[in-house]
Amino acid sequence: MAEERPVNHAFTGALLRTRPLFIALTAALVLSLGAGFSPAGPAANAAPANAPTNASNTEGAKIEGRTLARKRKHRVSRGERVLRVVRRQNGDPYAWGAAGPHRFDCSGLTQFAYRVALGKRLPHSSRAQVGHTKRVSRKGARPGDLVFFHNRGGVYHVAVYAGGNRIWHAPGTGKRVTRATIWTRSHFYGRVR
Repeated sequence: MAEERPVNHAFTGALLRTRPLFIALTAALVLSLGAGFSPAGPAANAAPANAPTNASNTEGAKIEGRTLARKRKHRVSRGERVLRVVRRQNGDPYAWGAAGPHRFDCSGLTQFAYRVALGKRLPHSSRAQVGHTKRVSRKGARPGDLVFFHNRGGVYHVAVYAGGNRIWHAPGTGKRVTRATIWTRSHFYGRVR
């Protein structure tokens, strides 16, 4: 009959405690091999991808001849937020005195867009909205700024600048919210404060 060896409970306990670590390391190895990284490759001794580098301004880091782009958080500008709201209203009908959410006049559209996009409260009048803006040059105008149309009687229409000499506006009775080219020189730009 074979002699039975005594069980070393301390050794068995240590093995059981290291088992979760072994499973986690095995899973990490499988994932890295699936992603194309080899623990024996030249990149194995390289610094981790999220380690700080001297070239913090760079868009990517080179690993084994490949460039991995770092994800940068893109902050959406105020103007882009306004334009997103206005674009969603494309095709909504014009209605005098309406300020949305499905019918608009010109100042009602700009009022709605700034309230929804930025929480800004603009008056429901193109002339009154001028007073809530800082005038900017044509060259300095950015998408999302307001465009005011005027004649001898003063400001008669307002729209949201879309860039490239184009606007989003609620043009008038029988028409719908649309993007259009600026049709006159009698206009100026204003940036909502």
